Amino acid sequence: MNHLRLSFLALFTGAVSGGGVALIMGLIGRLTDQLWGAPVEEALAQSMPLPWSLTICGSVGLALSLLHRNRPHSLLPELVETLEELRDPDVAPKRDNKRALVGATIAQIGGGSIGPEALMSRLAALISQRIWHGRDHAMQSAAVAGSLGLFGAPLLGGAVVSHRRVDLLERWLPGTLGGLAGFVLFHGLIEVSGGSLQRLPYTWPTTIGESIGTISAGLLAGLMGCGLGLLLLWWRQWLIDKRLMNRWPWWPLLTGLLLGALMHWLPLVPFAGEEQLRPLLEDQNSSATAVLLLSGLVKLIMLGLCLETGWRGGIFFPLFLVACTIGMACHQLLPDVGSLGSWCGGLTGALYRMVLPSPVVVLVLGVALLQGHGSGGLLVGLALAHLIRTHLPRGDGPPPLPQTPDSL
Repeated sequence: MNHLRLSFLALFTGAVSGGGVALIMGLIGRLTDQLWGAPVEEALAQSMPLPWSLTICGSVGLALSLLHRNRPHSLLPELVETLEELRDPDVAPKRDNKRALVGATIAQIGGGSIGPEALMSRLAALISQRIWHGRDHAMQSAAVAGSLGLFGAPLLGGAVVSHRRVDLLERWLPGTLGGLAGFVLFHGLIEVSGGSLQRLPYTWPTTIGESIGTISAGLLAGLMGCGLGLLLLWWRQWLIDKRLMNRWPWWPLLTGLLLGALMHWLPLVPFAGEEQLRPLLEDQNSSATAVLLLSGLVKLIMLGLCLETGWRGGIFFPLFLVACTIGMACHQLLPDVGSLGSWCGGLTGALYRMVLPSPVVVLVLGVALLQGHGSGGLLVGLALAHLIRTHLPRGDGPPPLPQTPDSL
């Protein structure tokens, strides 16, 4: 198929995927607002009544336990698994997509410490597959981009589907066009992130001292981000080895009760994090420094636990909130070293780089989520994590989880 037709179909796929997912995610957002209310979602409620949070999260956990009991193929695949299945659908395992989508939806509404991107990409993939009907792999690669343009990064589709063994026109251009179409249609119908950073003032180092502070904050944040990334990978690997869902089907219920308790004492831990972000960085959240540090660490632990106990979703948004929460705490502890943006950027770049193999994808995703804030810290943290990761001897650290395709 010629490149012009491939690019047109990529645009069409991205547009249809973006519009369809926008409508579904908008409905999920409305249901979540009705159930919890904005103060709870933004972690601004002074104290969520413990019986209420335990009842809701526990009920969602019970529903997930019943939904996924003795059905391992009913769990929602993560983003990289969806990408791999789109690239090579012939070897993709059979999945119960209806149960997977229902489970992921109620996990989102019920306050799971998970992001929406796995659900969004799966919805977009199913729409894309209806359009492509199992045609050649180059067309499947362009379909991937329609689901990735939804995350506020229209160039992310091209970055992911491009590969050094395939020429530019074959993948990057159709991938980017599909991502642009998905981005425009999605953000034209719905505002994904209530935690938009556009209203925050942009600060840039203007003196040598400020530049040194930005680099210092980026290095310190990068080291912490590397540690947090390794912690998440080791933690998930340990949970996978334990095969919790196979041994006891009621783990989702237990995780739900734990989420309900944490919603009462550490309100930054539940939910994906996009609604909690802007109030946090605008100082509307009055949590103490120690609480911010504890919230970031506990959210990282709960992210891994949710993913391995039936509360399926994505990692991008929760990890971003982890980075910003700990970055805020570090800025409070060391206010004279760099800016808030440089701390959050350094942690974001390093944390994502330890989890995702491609530095290009990390850079595009980090710039999109930070919306231009902390770019210096992002580059420093990303570079430091890339250096550490590439020089880490084999066997000294766990592989990214789940196993990611080479081109991601």
